Amino acid sequence: MMHYFAYGSNLHPVRLQDRVPSAKLISTIQLERHTLKFHKKSHDGSAKCNLIETGRSSDFIHGAIYELAAEHKHILDKFEGNGFGYKDKKIELKYQAKQYSCFCYFAQPEYIFENIEPYHWYKELVLLGAKYLKFPEAYISSIKSIKSVDDPDKNRRLENKILLQKILTFR
Repeated sequence: MMHYFAYGSNLHPVRLQDRVPSAKLISTIQLERHTLKFHKKSHDGSAKCNLIETGRSSDFIHGAIYELAAEHKHILDKFEGNGFGYKDKKIELKYQAKQYSCFCYFAQPEYIFENIEPYHWYKELVLLGAKYLKFPEAYISSIKSIKSVDDPDKNRRLENKILLQKILTFR
């Protein structure tokens, strides 16, 4: 087994378990000296989440620690485009006096663009994960404030609308 730190569209267990069935939520956690940005350019041209290390003690991001089978990491790597937009990196997290060595995805510098926006469905995936995990309202509001745009691909919009409905009916 290995540990993964989710902070964007993989926050909600329904989304992550659709991708990697062995994923099991361990806990939520606040990572200091980092901030969340929607500026990683996807292959479809839209913005995806990125974790930025700022070094400032006032900055933080909320995320989740998941456990998953090591033999399933390559599946998540493929979904996340590891090496093709994101690069995985180890981060050390401490929760309830236990140290977790997690992998996490960071945008590669050549994929960072400040003038792009996420699709509505993508932003909604991040929001639903943050709400499900009971992140603070101020943090949820900061995600809500991100401007998003309609996805021009009708099939992708429909596919993600179905996923969002599945998440909304999850208990």
